[in-house]
Amino acid sequence: MYRNVVVPAISEEELPRVLKKLELYESIVNNEATCYICGELLKLETVGAIAMMNDKPVLLCDKPSCLGKMTLLINEHRCKYAMASSMK
Repeated sequence: MYRNVVVPAISEEELPRVLKKLELYESIVNNEATCYICGELLKLETVGAIAMMNDKPVLLCDKPSCLGKMTLLINEHRCKYAMASSMK
């Protein structure tokens, strides 16, 4: 089953500004940032996504497997949150 999903995108030109706003830029240019899923060292060219986990922004590399795993984690987190909210 397929469904339409809106995916916000950031252009290459906007990425440094967005990363600075999220206070992630320095960690990338200082070779300290890693992919939340696989742990690979990130460069500006290999950032595949920015996601929120536990109310904090995290970075993902551009590997399709990492992006897919993060999608599953986000969906799992949403389900748990929805279940907890409905039990209140």
